[in-house]
Amino acid sequence: MSDPALAPTTEPRKGSLSIDEIVDVGLGLVRSQGLDAITTRRLADELGVTPMAVYHHLASKQELLARVVERIGVDVRLPHDGRPWTEQMRHYCMGWREELRRHPGVARHLLTQDAPPATALRVLDDAVGLLIQAGFDEREAARAYAALVSFVLTRVDLEEVLGASGTRGADVPEHLVAALGSDHDFGLVVGYLEELTDDDHFTYMLDALLAGIEAGRARD
Repeated sequence: MSDPALAPTTEPRKGSLSIDEIVDVGLGLVRSQGLDAITTRRLADELGVTPMAVYHHLASKQELLARVVERIGVDVRLPHDGRPWTEQMRHYCMGWREELRRHPGVARHLLTQDAPPATALRVLDDAVGLLIQAGFDEREAARAYAALVSFVLTRVDLEEVLGASGTRGADVPEHLVAALGSDHDFGLVVGYLEELTDDDHFTYMLDALLAGIEAGRARD
């Protein structure tokens, strides 16, 4: 008599398997459990196939991750609606942050890749085009784009790290505060910092970065 505990958790699959279906399931896993949850074995279980069936379509985990990441953010676009470039770029960066937050682990993955996905090249072309229309030269546009991308990715990654660790704020020992000899209410300042949400941090820093890019261009 067979042991029910050893029985497969999914029914054997009937019908053909497509790359789009594999990627769809992969995206679902990323949204629910993060990028680290994607393994060939896990995908095969979700699809009701053997790992070899997945490898028949995708040669490696790296190719699988590339396909999944390529699908993230495809609908996030610059509006090109005639508003100042700072407002359009702000809208775009906010949208990218929300998309990355829906897919935990992807921001860090993008930060550590040697080559950007094809989606990133489309974004680069679109963003640089907007900046050139706004009066930037190509060098200025490239530098502005790099600064904004670095900020969005690193900030989202930090939000995920802090969220996972629970280190949103900590009590500062009184003896350390006393040793500072500060001429202001240090406890009050720390309290203000602890009140700030991830949204507060992101919007403040993004607006400051956009203003700095615009101010730097004006000086040049």
